[in-house]
Amino acid sequence: MKKGERTIPRRMFYRVLFPSVISALTLSMADIADALVVGNRVGGMGLMVIGIVTPFYMLFNLIGYGFSTGGSVVFGRLSADGLVEEARAHFRTLLLWLMALSALIAILGNLLIRPIFALLGVSGTNPQLLAMCLTYARPLLASTPVFMLNFLLYDFVRYDNDPKLASLGFSVGSVCDLLLNIVLVLYLNMGVLGAILSTISAQALSVLILMRHFFTEKGMLTFRGILSAGDRAGTAVRNATRSLAIGLSTSVRYLFQFIFLSLGNRLLLDAGLRGVIDGERYVAVFDVVMNVSYITTAPYQAAADAMQPMVAIFSEERNRFCQRYVRRLALAWGLVAGTVLTVIISFLAGPVSALFGIPEALDISVPAIQIFCFSMPAAGYLMIQIAYDQSGGNSVLAGGATMLRTAVILLPVTLVIGRFYPAAFWWVFPITETLTFLVTMVLQILLREQRVEDRFRVFTEALDNENRDLARVMENLTEFCQRNEMDPRRSMQLQLAVEELCLVTFEKAFTGKKGEYIQLTVVLKGEECIVHIRNSAPVFNPLEMRMERVRQDTGEDVLDSIGVMMVRKQVKDLQYRHYEGCNVLTVIL
Repeated sequence: MKKGERTIPRRMFYRVLFPSVISALTLSMADIADALVVGNRVGGMGLMVIGIVTPFYMLFNLIGYGFSTGGSVVFGRLSADGLVEEARAHFRTLLLWLMALSALIAILGNLLIRPIFALLGVSGTNPQLLAMCLTYARPLLASTPVFMLNFLLYDFVRYDNDPKLASLGFSVGSVCDLLLNIVLVLYLNMGVLGAILSTISAQALSVLILMRHFFTEKGMLTFRGILSAGDRAGTAVRNATRSLAIGLSTSVRYLFQFIFLSLGNRLLLDAGLRGVIDGERYVAVFDVVMNVSYITTAPYQAAADAMQPMVAIFSEERNRFCQRYVRRLALAWGLVAGTVLTVIISFLAGPVSALFGIPEALDISVPAIQIFCFSMPAAGYLMIQIAYDQSGGNSVLAGGATMLRTAVILLPVTLVIGRFYPAAFWWVFPITETLTFLVTMVLQILLREQRVEDRFRVFTEALDNENRDLARVMENLTEFCQRNEMDPRRSMQLQLAVEELCLVTFEKAFTGKKGEYIQLTVVLKGEECIVHIRNSAPVFNPLEMRMERVRQDTGEDVLDSIGVMMVRKQVKDLQYRHYEGCNVLTVIL
């Protein structure tokens, strides 16, 4: 294993990790802001409202992540193959579909709001609770398009070489949510109405910040490019359909979380009516536990978010080593940071519970949080592994693990414990995560990741600035061409492209410092040969070396410029982009 093979993916991962951590932490703050502030001002009744309307957020997550996660994975793969027009048309199609669907939800949700709450166990028998739920839910549903747009823009901006702006948009919006909650709920005493207005305003602010990306040239998504992108024979529709299949394979968990939250609230309220437990206090504590989960999962979510764009790209490039190495980095960082955070929260369960403004329920909430914390290592591993399978093209395994975790195991365990042992309801979490982890490990062994392509049809090498062993690489590449019985003309074109582009990188891009590498991947896909050349040098686009400069240059500069021009004339397509601190050339023969 060469050092250069690890250097570039490691650099890319840690470059994205910090913005992902900031986004995950601030998002967790926004997730708990309503419960934290409303609980302190309104008390247990306010927390009950937040818990009851939480299923609406699960519905938003189901649709939003279904579009954004799968859509951005397909976008990353199209980008890796240099298909700029298809990538832009793909984003435009998803945007139009999502806005139409969100408008429909906003209208129907408000028209059917009372029957929906009746299904959730809230009826006219408790008019105060129903009135508070309606006050919160109506503006929430009316703002569905804003929430959906935020989902889509965040993931696409992150994949389109602008993770810092994506992190900034989410972070500023999350902090704004918390601050507005303090002002509107604590100081202006607007109750649950202030809480939802804070959330909507924060979402709108995030959207405005993220839209700045489309006015820059940092990625391929610009307003002009999106509007003018052509859709060849319905390719965008096929890509959008494919992305929904990928995204929904894991976002379906939010549908089952919707069912789980509704079922859990109903079981605890029913147990209270039977006199087994104090139902209202248990529902309030259930909401506290769910809010604690937003904090404890933040490190794992950050690691998964940092990993996914790179796994999608390396998977499309068929670079299995880099793909798996990024997963190892994500698992290592996520498990270490997540375990430390979970242990701290477990020890501070009392003060954490008190923050939510229900001191009368500490005897329930403290053990509930501590029991929940037992589930986090297994849950965190599953989050990262499912994200890896999804972005790496194994959506069947990702969907299977998601179904186990959120439906096949979770719902029966919830029914049994909630019906017969409601006082021990919190054990639902460690039991579900442990069983899912064990079953998933067995499935991973039985269904080991299989390479779709023949191993002889992928060629990978790493070169460093110190040795520059290009002669050895060219010799190995020649053997690769012969082994795959490539047409002599195409073989010559391939070798010319690799040699010239690597040479110009050595001479013009590298600064002479240690730690500069070239990562080369050649993939034979049917009739096409695709070459990916990634280097860790400062920004350098060899395609800008045009004939005008050649006439002004002398000596080696002339040879370098002519070499690049020869490559451009010989190949079908040659694309450059700067992505996560690396120069990336994609050559299609």
